[in-house]
Amino acid sequence: MDELVMRWNRRFPRLHGLGAELLIRWQEPHRCYHDPRHLAECLQALDRLDGGDVEELALWFHDAVYQGRRGSDERSSARLARQLLGEEGERAGVVDEVARLVRVTEHHRPWPSDSAAQRVSDADLAIFGARAERYRESVADLRRENAGVPDDQWRLIRLWHLRGLQRRGVIYATPRARALWQARAEANIAAELRAITRG
Repeated sequence: MDELVMRWNRRFPRLHGLGAELLIRWQEPHRCYHDPRHLAECLQALDRLDGGDVEELALWFHDAVYQGRRGSDERSSARLARQLLGEEGERAGVVDEVARLVRVTEHHRPWPSDSAAQRVSDADLAIFGARAERYRESVADLRRENAGVPDDQWRLIRLWHLRGLQRRGVIYATPRARALWQARAEANIAAELRAITRG
């Protein structure tokens, strides 16, 4: 947490209070995966992709609202970005771009010409390319976060999501992310699918 606080204050010193408000949201008790660790890993991934300040703001906001409702959470997070950045007097162009990039994390299908959206999407998906132990840990965290979902339904949800990623073939939009994470992502997804089908 201290590193996230220092990072925010270094990157966005004029918006000190906003960073504290966002971190309160990221620490909500129902979060086990969409928590400060996920945020920190996304930001570290963005660093490796040479992302800029607007892209970083989008990642700080991308799961600022999280109730486990895909689509609705991203739209609510984008609205929150518009509201809070607007209240801070941020330029309209920056506010619009941050909100747009937050919405990209709903489907992770940025246009080939949209380099900012590609970097945000890839940073959010970087966990798939983590080392195998960390990936398994993240899946366990996600399961705990969705503890109310019955096991059979959870397996179907994971199968649908993972097979969708496999059908895409290339998970990452930027050449840099593909070089860093694509091979491990393929291996992690294949291993999880094997574990699900065996179970």
